[in-house]
Amino acid sequence: MAYKLIKGEFHIFYPDIPRQGPEPDGDTLKFKPYNRSFVETLWRPGVPRPGFNGRDMINLRFEGLDALETHFSNGHQNLELAEASRDFLLEAAGYGPVAFWDDLPNKVQSVQNHPVPGYIISNGLDGHGRIVAFVYFGEIEEADGSELHLDPARVAQSFNALSLANGQSYPLFYMSLPVDLNRALGAIAREARSNGEGLYPNDASIPGKTFEVTLQKYQQLAIWPKLFRRLHSYFSDEFFDLSGFDTWLRADLKDRDDRVFLPENYDAHFHNVVEVISPTQMCLKVDPTDIVIVPDDFIMPDLGLHPS
Repeated sequence: MAYKLIKGEFHIFYPDIPRQGPEPDGDTLKFKPYNRSFVETLWRPGVPRPGFNGRDMINLRFEGLDALETHFSNGHQNLELAEASRDFLLEAAGYGPVAFWDDLPNKVQSVQNHPVPGYIISNGLDGHGRIVAFVYFGEIEEADGSELHLDPARVAQSFNALSLANGQSYPLFYMSLPVDLNRALGAIAREARSNGEGLYPNDASIPGKTFEVTLQKYQQLAIWPKLFRRLHSYFSDEFFDLSGFDTWLRADLKDRDDRVFLPENYDAHFHNVVEVISPTQMCLKVDPTDIVIVPDDFIMPDLGLHPS
């Protein structure tokens, strides 16, 4: 699968309106390409056009990883760990000291080095007009706009791999990720968990292990962020315990009960990867490294299988 190399700058700050600037987290940066037309070539029919803002910047979706949420629809995950993941990204990028507003804790008040140069390697856009990207900081000899074959060795040099290796994010794999890269990143994530790196000593969503989820405490947990986002939307719909979670998931195949590939079920949905044990307990049944999210428009071949 061909990938495109696109050079540019990573932005976390608007000097003219800092209180209205970006809100970086462990897997969120704004990217300003030197040549916007290279991004335009990533577009394919069926997905939105690239979501550039008025400053010719676009949001990235970091391929293969999912960091704890510092802010999501008026909610958040364990803030200490989520902010540690954000700070890990900012340090790796080379921004130097970064200060945030006391009353706007997700917006940058000042930063020493800004913007920082780098490049992305991408094979397309997602359903929100973001670039699905492997992220690299610094310079590279290959020409801007080059098409290349992306192999595990080059992926291992990306920030994506660095974040997973240090336990600063969970794995999250979509069908846009080739199998060899999926396996390489999955191995990195499994090793980080085995070694207790980063967030993993606090990971409540260890596959097969029951954990407590209550309305009062779920935002303090460190759990797989995709599951957190479903839980946050569920509780925002004014549910008070987990009794209705499975039914709520299954009621919306597009925005809640995502289609997924699992090792032993190629026609599964999100409800197949989680189990409600009691009104206050649940577990993640499948290792995130073994879950592949399937696009809504993908036509599943008839494998003689039926979702449970």
